[in-house]
Amino acid sequence: MAENAKGIAVVTGAASGMGEAAARLLAEAGWPLLLCDLNQERLAATAGRLPGQVETLAGDIAAADYGAGLTAALAGRPIGALIHCAGLSPTMADPARILEVNLAATMRLVESILPHMAQGSCAVLFASSAAHMQGAALDEAINAVRTPEAVPSLMQYTPESGAAYSVSKRGVKLLVERESPRFGARGARIASISPGIIDTPMGRQEMETHPIMKVLVEKSALRREARPEEVAAVAVFLCTQTASFITGTDILVDGGSIATMVGAAREG
Repeated sequence: MAENAKGIAVVTGAASGMGEAAARLLAEAGWPLLLCDLNQERLAATAGRLPGQVETLAGDIAAADYGAGLTAALAGRPIGALIHCAGLSPTMADPARILEVNLAATMRLVESILPHMAQGSCAVLFASSAAHMQGAALDEAINAVRTPEAVPSLMQYTPESGAAYSVSKRGVKLLVERESPRFGARGARIASISPGIIDTPMGRQEMETHPIMKVLVEKSALRREARPEEVAAVAVFLCTQTASFITGTDILVDGGSIATMVGAAREG
């Protein structure tokens, strides 16, 4: 673990999909892990498949006391890496719940972990290519939301769950930009990843519900979905010292979907 910051690696949403892939890559790289998820049974199963030191913390990330529980689980240990995968896609909840979990809970999580970030550490949040499709039209309104309690004010822009998802993920992207100076003051970094469509249970559920997603895949530069480990590898890379000058930014890992859309718009 010579090229990594000292401390424990925290992964949220670790029981399946992207979180499980990230946990596996971190474990293989020698990180001690604290895996977090809502589902205790599946979380324990994931932990049992991984090598090395693995601890678990089950709970609802949107719960008011979640930050306190996470702090207690750290038991004074610094965080060397955080990969925050937990979140809801459009078919999983109503707009209010999506905003609460994807944005308000993420804001509270960032506030909770900041005092525990080690020198040279990195927090990686998951935004989405949907944040880029959302565009900058609502950035002023989204950026004005500086506390979790203010997140419900965005409901006026999110009449349905798809809009709530896009706005919440745009909020994550903007949150990373705002928080980078505070992380930098601790010698730490924060970045976000915007995946396209990933071959996970969540991704497959969205594909079945929204056929347009298949069209987006077919029109992307690579014309396929991402494998979970392809996206997780970028998150893990950001947590190494090789990425030590990357902070306050978002990285698209979408197989060229946004680039293709932008190119088509320019030509059209």
